[in-house]
Amino acid sequence: MLTLLSPRPTFIMTKLLPSVLVLFFTSAAHLQAAQFTGSFDLVALQEYPNGNERSDTISYYFGENQTAMVLPGRGGDPEFRLVFDPQAATITGLFEMNGRKGGYVLPMTEEQWPGMHEASRDFGSGPRTEQDYTGEEKEIEGHRCREVLAESDEYRARMCVAVDIPLSITRVLSYQSVGKGKANEEAALFDQFGVEGLPLELFLESKQGKANVTIRLVNFSVTVDESVFGTEGHTLAVPNGQ
Repeated sequence: MLTLLSPRPTFIMTKLLPSVLVLFFTSAAHLQAAQFTGSFDLVALQEYPNGNERSDTISYYFGENQTAMVLPGRGGDPEFRLVFDPQAATITGLFEMNGRKGGYVLPMTEEQWPGMHEASRDFGSGPRTEQDYTGEEKEIEGHRCREVLAESDEYRARMCVAVDIPLSITRVLSYQSVGKGKANEEAALFDQFGVEGLPLELFLESKQGKANVTIRLVNFSVTVDESVFGTEGHTLAVPNGQ
């Protein structure tokens, strides 16, 4: 089943074994050369055949040299933050538990991130198919978007793709495809669709009786508050052997 948002990780403060959420880039230049700088929220709604619904939000921050992904807290819990730094070849996880601010610093390893290739490849170099443009256009979040239809074995998709944002949806979703043994089906699905750009609205209709998914990208900003990459106040752990 397509799961667009990774489960919230749990941590044990006395013995931190961060075997998940590890980032790797084949070279630091890939992320440094990213053409998009700014932030936005990804809001996903999954509607199941039995009538149940699940809504999740992830915030993304693309700076000049670092990227952050923030999962808001639930039930009063603090947020969980990941900071990707290709220059230092590290990923930093930041969280709060029982009033204590903790975290960890890990090296970037390919084994721990199946979505590495999608996240590190240059914009415009991903798989392409002939696009089925409907001819419909509309403005979303101040960006002109064209409606595109696509299909895979599992889903029928309707997407409104921004024509002026040089960032791929496969790269965005690849930040969620982290952790040893983690599946990379989300990014792989959009490779099947062959849509290189960034849909600001999209609807996935299941062909196999699974959940239908609606995704919206909202709250765009062209600037990034550098504090989102900071670790002030957090005690960071480094795994043994690093």
